[in-house]
Amino acid sequence: MKIGSKIALFYTVITVGAIALIVLVFYLFTLRYINKVYDSYLSEKAYLTAQKYWEKDEVDESRYREIQQKYDELLPQAYEILLNADSVTAVADTLAKYLDRHQQARLFKNEPVTFVYGRLRGAALYYPDNEGNFVVLVMASNHYGQDIQKHILMLAFLLLAVSCGLVFLIGKVYANRILLPLQHLLKDLKRIRVNNLNVRLETFGNKDEWDELIRALNEMLDHLDTAFQAEKAFISNASHELNNPLTAIQGECEICLLKRRPAEEYEEALRRIADESRRISTLIKHLLFLSRHDEDILCRGAETVELAVLLQDLCRQYERVRFDVMGIGAGSELRADSHLLRVAFRNIIDNACKYSQEDVKVRMVRMEDGVKVDVLDHGIGIPEDDIRYIFNSFYRAGNVREYHGQGIGLSLSMRILKVYGGRISIDSCQGQYTKVTVVFKASTKTK
Repeated sequence: MKIGSKIALFYTVITVGAIALIVLVFYLFTLRYINKVYDSYLSEKAYLTAQKYWEKDEVDESRYREIQQKYDELLPQAYEILLNADSVTAVADTLAKYLDRHQQARLFKNEPVTFVYGRLRGAALYYPDNEGNFVVLVMASNHYGQDIQKHILMLAFLLLAVSCGLVFLIGKVYANRILLPLQHLLKDLKRIRVNNLNVRLETFGNKDEWDELIRALNEMLDHLDTAFQAEKAFISNASHELNNPLTAIQGECEICLLKRRPAEEYEEALRRIADESRRISTLIKHLLFLSRHDEDILCRGAETVELAVLLQDLCRQYERVRFDVMGIGAGSELRADSHLLRVAFRNIIDNACKYSQEDVKVRMVRMEDGVKVDVLDHGIGIPEDDIRYIFNSFYRAGNVREYHGQGIGLSLSMRILKVYGGRISIDSCQGQYTKVTVVFKASTKTK
């Protein structure tokens, strides 16, 4: 069943249920009112009956004719029982047939009593007179009231049936109208394929939940398109980078197999093959790391790392790197994998040393809200147009073509530092300097 039909059916059930409840309450109150009115007629008939039989000698002729006329006009089909209350046994047996004990007690307290006997409704009246004490029972079938009840019941069922059909029809039309944007949305989504992820959905301009959903879907498509394009570029660049050393290895092997050569040339060829093999191995490790999810990286054995100690130990491995610690703020402890953290900072320092002939300065600053690490070199710098792409995998600036590298080090470092809550940024001026800044906020240092 489609959503529109479900919505229409749901609101039909709710609406018809509410109407049915209202009709039922109305029917019960009407039934009670009809019986109450009829009971009042029976009580009046019982009183007129008593007056007819025992007031003739106590009222004048005109008054008696009036009583007789009312008696004849009111419920002429009524069935009457007259009892002499002074005959206790006969009265008790007859009353027990029509009234319970509570009703009999009320009757002899001179209170009007109504009762139901089979399909008849009745009224009982205790009437003391100068001729004696009497009990009048009047019973009749309320045919008029029963007809009214039947008509009301038939009208109620007709009303429910019409309401059910009408509400479902209106609900179906309105639900389809509400869901019309969804139909257009589904139609547009079916047109989107891998080769046209740049297509975006148009909002309806109603500023409602549909427009919010479309904006969310467009944002998702933006992310998918960006990720897909990045993946295509990554695969293309990775294939290219892997192809180069493989081509070099294949070339060395083919050259060596062309003719016999001295042992020294074979050794030199094997060294070149070994270098290219190590290059492939390193590249594959980096590619495998970049393909992992952040959760997988965090699952590695995390430990408390003193950043100042790690940087100092790392800088000692380079002759031209100078390390300095400044500030008196919070400590520099991080909750991370020390090997991965070392890899991230080593890549940054390696780049600084590679592209600069002067000393490289590594400075850690303790701040109240975290730790900042600056790696500054005075080398070739980065062209302004290349800075925004510098963290992309396999991307290399236009002025580093003669330098050996794969363009994967900074992207690897950014991935590691991001996982552990670090933010990395670059400030550079071509031909003058490059400064890489890594910041760990206090709220993320113990992640």
